Amino acid sequence: MMNEDQSLVLLNETELLQMARRQGLGVLRRGIPRNELLSIITGYYQVRPEHLAGTAYTRKKLQENIAINIERVRSQLPGCDGRCTTYPCSEGRHALCFMPNEALVR
Repeated sequence: MMNEDQSLVLLNETELLQMARRQGLGVLRRGIPRNELLSIITGYYQVRPEHLAGTAYTRKKLQENIAINIERVRSQLPGCDGRCTTYPCSEGRHALCFMPNEALVR
């Protein structure tokens, strides 16, 4: 029978990044070396700034904008609660939401 650390080897990068996020480690960037990513998830390495995806600021600004305009934008956010800093959007989904609204948010 596999232990938990061994079963992590079976997960792909997206699954590992989501696992890290659910653990509260933040939104980690793609391309972290696999061994390092596994070490972060299992607690052997600490998350460093270079591990983060860099969207914390834009997620915060988008969330603030949504909160101010929730009545107007609610119908445009199916399945989204407007809490960009905690909602489990992928980096790609966040970019698709943020980019058309960038001028309004900044």
